[in-house]
Amino acid sequence: MKPYRKNVGIVVFNSKGEVLVGARVGMKDNWQFPQGGIDEEEEPKAAALRELYEEVGIQNAELVYENPDWISYDFPKDLDIKMAKKYAGQIQKWFLLYWDHPANECNLHVHEQEFETVKFIPFRSCVDTIVSFKRDAYFKLIEIFEPEIKKYLKNKK
Repeated sequence: MKPYRKNVGIVVFNSKGEVLVGARVGMKDNWQFPQGGIDEEEEPKAAALRELYEEVGIQNAELVYENPDWISYDFPKDLDIKMAKKYAGQIQKWFLLYWDHPANECNLHVHEQEFETVKFIPFRSCVDTIVSFKRDAYFKLIEIFEPEIKKYLKNKK
């Protein structure tokens, strides 16, 4: 049986409670949160901050919450990507960060470009933009992070 790839995911939200999503290069209709692998000997929090910088160029976001549990999803059997040949899916540690800047301040060219463009959208809309096999994980993120976002923004006033 194939293992799961350890990975981090990052939900960035603004003062309106909207979340940052990116359209993957070559997959413009599929929007997702920044995410990426954890390097050997790397702590998940360090991986999340590194991935956030590499994918969208954000260095000055405030860490609000780290989900204590890992969330997994399976790759579909017919998914034709290199990673799916090696792994059954991904198991992810998720982080919630506050960054109140316009999406056009993101730098998508810091590292190998992964997103064509980024934008802020209402949190609950993210499940409509993600590939179907990640949808359950995104529903869990809404359930876990939405109360944290509301609490943070209430205390920020």
